[in-house]
Amino acid sequence: MTRGRASIALAPLAFCACQQLNAPVYFQPEMSPLTVTGLADANKQPSRGETGLGLRFRNPTADERKALDQQASALGFDVPWIQRDHVHIELLYQVTDNEPPPDPAAPSPYDGVANFVIGVDGANEYTKYDENIVAQALQQGNNDAPTYVPLIAVTPQAIAPGQTITGTVREDDFAEAELDLYAIGSWMAPYTAVLINNSQVDPIGLDMVPRNAVVPALIEVDVNFTANRPMTCTYEVRVRDDDNQLLHVSSDTLFSPTPALFQPPAPTP
Repeated sequence: MTRGRASIALAPLAFCACQQLNAPVYFQPEMSPLTVTGLADANKQPSRGETGLGLRFRNPTADERKALDQQASALGFDVPWIQRDHVHIELLYQVTDNEPPPDPAAPSPYDGVANFVIGVDGANEYTKYDENIVAQALQQGNNDAPTYVPLIAVTPQAIAPGQTITGTVREDDFAEAELDLYAIGSWMAPYTAVLINNSQVDPIGLDMVPRNAVVPALIEVDVNFTANRPMTCTYEVRVRDDDNQLLHVSSDTLFSPTPALFQPPAPTP
């Protein structure tokens, strides 16, 4: 397994004196591309790679902080600085199958049709979600293979040798994930039900979230890449910012909260 979570990269972003409001900004991870062998490990787990990046937002001004505090006082619960309604995120990815030409003299080490899976995790300013931690919790008490439940699950895709596939994880996918993370991290919603169900179809578990709650946006995006052939995955994160909260001006300081890692409750016996 290739891991890139020990140190989350703050994607480089050039400072400028001004920025066109809501103009997209693109962030690239420092650890790129994600490369996997396609071969299962000693525990027969699929070849898996992970990396992530932090999005660079500025700290609020004194007046902005005062307005947030006043709103929180009126509502009776915290109001995030980086809000889902004002920050819009997409992930653009490209996957290439690097499978070598078949060798007639040797059996193939690979099984089945070539395919890959992408999962997206991340953090808001309160809570960080890591599907590996959740998989460990779901696996307690059994010897089954890990079950990975990402914040955003990209539909598995088949790919031909040498083929390159591009795709987009859309803004509405991120908006759903941001609501889910807020629900399980701040309001103790049942995580398995919330993450598996689309709130537009079945809002199970979301009744715990107040209707007037202000949902935080992600400030960190993590990508998990699994494949059963040698493949590479590159990606970038596209951010539209309605309120000019991205860090553009050198006199601003970086918003650096310390979100708590989501810990699934222990399974009931």
